Amino acid sequence: MRNLFLTLLILLALASSAAAHGGISTLPDTVQIMQYKMLLYMDSDDIATRNSLAMAYFRTNKLQEAREQLTEVLKLDPKNFNALDGMGIVSLRQKKGQEAITFLKQALALNEKDMMVHVHLSLAHQQLHQPDLAKKALETAEKLAATPEAAAEIQKEIELISKS
Repeated sequence: MRNLFLTLLILLALASSAAAHGGISTLPDTVQIMQYKMLLYMDSDDIATRNSLAMAYFRTNKLQEAREQLTEVLKLDPKNFNALDGMGIVSLRQKKGQEAITFLKQALALNEKDMMVHVHLSLAHQQLHQPDLAKKALETAEKLAATPEAAAEIQKEIELISKS
């Protein structure tokens, strides 16, 4: 029990240190997962942390774990944009294009100005062999990209979502 407490204390200190130096998200995904789980241990209803944990799981291709976290967020907040978009990209990676579109359209209804949700919708339409709809969604994303850096982010996002 004493070792568990000491381990938890060290993890908490690391999480606090990371937050003071640019945040948990600058650490490797495996470390992020550990720290987000620790934060959720202290506050299981922390939606932002649960969303962040889901995305760390997504980046490590632990799709079922990501889906579980996003499901919990949606139980607490059924109109959570980040969780709906996250469920869309998890569904995409799991080759569930129609399910992805369902989630992404819900996210889009909440924030049609989000560039990345249009990118994700484009990928879902590609997966379902709907090239005209995919092109239209990507064109919308490109119009929303206000800077050359934002336009470059579109390509990075496509690569991230498309990798298996």
